[in-house]
Amino acid sequence: MHTRELSIFIENKAGRLAALTGLLGQAGINIRGFSVADMSDYGIVRLIVDKPDDAVALLRGQDFIVRESSLICVRVPDQPGGLGSILNMLSEAGINVEYMYAIVDTLIVFNVENPDQAAGLLRESGVEVISGPKVYSL
Repeated sequence: MHTRELSIFIENKAGRLAALTGLLGQAGINIRGFSVADMSDYGIVRLIVDKPDDAVALLRGQDFIVRESSLICVRVPDQPGGLGSILNMLSEAGINVEYMYAIVDTLIVFNVENPDQAAGLLRESGVEVISGPKVYSL
């Protein structure tokens, strides 16, 4: 019933995320969800992948520091108060939520140094960049 999460300690510099995801892609491992948290010089990449055993072996073989955790994954009602109702159930039972993130969709939000430059580059390369108002209406 639990979902395995991989937490990878990674340098916070250009190209490291591309290298990490490139390794997984070349090995045929699909990322189903992720979270990236930065801490100035390094960061933590949390991944849900379709082949966790293969991913752990691959990444450790490439000298990445990988930690495994057991999470729960729930379907949240897509309506106002949907997330709140689930959080209230956990809170009322005295269960603390340490962190959470959404998975299994191809809409990804990026925080980059220069949003206008990044959006322009991606649009020129044929990547669909979705406006805030469109995101809000989903």
